[in-house]
Amino acid sequence: MPKPSCPTGPSSIKVSIAAQPGVVAAHLADSNASGFADFGKPQSFSDADIADVSLKMLLVNVNLLQIKGSSGFSVTSMAPTNLTFSATEIANKAIKTVSTKNLTQSLTTSLVNNLSLTVNALGLGLDATTLLGTVKPAVTTLLNGVTAPVDNLVYNVLAVLGVHVGQAYVRVTGATCGRSVLVQ
Repeated sequence: MPKPSCPTGPSSIKVSIAAQPGVVAAHLADSNASGFADFGKPQSFSDADIADVSLKMLLVNVNLLQIKGSSGFSVTSMAPTNLTFSATEIANKAIKTVSTKNLTQSLTTSLVNNLSLTVNALGLGLDATTLLGTVKPAVTTLLNGVTAPVDNLVYNVLAVLGVHVGQAYVRVTGATCGRSVLVQ
């Protein structure tokens, strides 16, 4: 949400916008195919089969191990970039640009944080998501230590080449200072 401020009156108006661009948001999961028929409704996702190991002996089928899981992920900037527009920039309809900087860090962090796993071994069900909850922070911290320098390198190399990934162009077309009014 844009935040306008008028420190010394209407001529000093400034608008700050927290822009957080991204490249993709997706799920690794099973989905209901009928959900693609109406993009006005949110898609629903469920755990997908990852592994299914069974032993077949004559006419008997023994399920040894079944693993189901899902995760949602996004490739986006980890934090918003604050853009401030002055009265002159607003009047001139100036455009400011912000790019996604944390490609691998946001991908790995979101994959780990949104991971859901269920393990069924010899008929005993185990919700591994709860168990993983205790190690997720450590795994995320470890991965961020590796991915942050990679992101920095990739971002700078691409910037030298003039390539920007997940770029957003932001413009403020108008702003006013004054008393609050109720708009219907």
